[in-house]
Amino acid sequence: MSAANGSRPLPVLYYLHTFHMVALERSFTRAARRLDLSQPAVSAHIRALEHYYAVRLFDVRQRRTHLTASGEALFAYTSRVFHLLDEAHQVLEATRRGQRGLLRFGASTTLGNYLLPMVLVGFGAAHPGVTFDVAVGTSADVLAWVKADGVQFGIVEAPVQDADIQVEPLGQDELVLTVAATHPLARRQRLAAADLVRSPILRREASSGTQQLVDTALAHAGATSPTLLALGSTEALKQAVLQGVGLAWLPRLAIVHELTRGELRCISVDGLQICRTLCLIRMRGAQLSAAAEALVAEVRGMLAGGLADPSAQLMDC
Repeated sequence: MSAANGSRPLPVLYYLHTFHMVALERSFTRAARRLDLSQPAVSAHIRALEHYYAVRLFDVRQRRTHLTASGEALFAYTSRVFHLLDEAHQVLEATRRGQRGLLRFGASTTLGNYLLPMVLVGFGAAHPGVTFDVAVGTSADVLAWVKADGVQFGIVEAPVQDADIQVEPLGQDELVLTVAATHPLARRQRLAAADLVRSPILRREASSGTQQLVDTALAHAGATSPTLLALGSTEALKQAVLQGVGLAWLPRLAIVHELTRGELRCISVDGLQICRTLCLIRMRGAQLSAAAEALVAEVRGMLAGGLADPSAQLMDC
């Protein structure tokens, strides 16, 4: 018997398993053989249970073993218990292989809005037993969620430097100068950096990490552009470009479908390529589950394979 519950010790699961096997086999001898125990050990387990419950569990008549009414009642419960334990084993094994489980993770805005929906369609079909709880926010939000143990891991688009965080590059996303297909500049395949000085652009708010990356690259190239309009999100910026309001630097990830449908055009700028590294973050020393490893591999594969233009792979930034 195991540790006490109140004043009476509880029957250990080992003894209940012995009872369950005898009830299934209707034989002490066959149960002992299946359990790889001696028959006296099996009998001792049953006596201990009968002493605990103060009932007889088996009757032996004409050399055959029969459950008593009390034994039948206990057998109904042990059947449920061991069925649940078998089910738990199957679930844990499937989780270990990445076939089941809950993935709770965070993603920064561009990745959560544009990349993950493309990844999760195929991943979910291949892993129907895996469910997702995805929180989308800024890269700073995702970092905070990881550190607070609110999510298992995060996928971010801004640089992360934190002694408690393990950072693993996943791929690159290029920021491309984008115009509507109907815009006069759509006929131009390339621009000189000097041309940008005369081209007002739509941009994100000044606090945007993406906009700061663009502004720094433009300043280094001597191609700082005047501002036509500032908008507070990548999606708002994209919609304004689609309406022909102006041109903007947009993440290639955010315009995959519009490029494919021919609604938007990318314009190359001589001597200028702006890329950012997309990263997996987790607490240092934390291990990813098999399902999480599989999902991260899907993300890395999609980034490496190119999205809008297979000939211009994102990893080549």
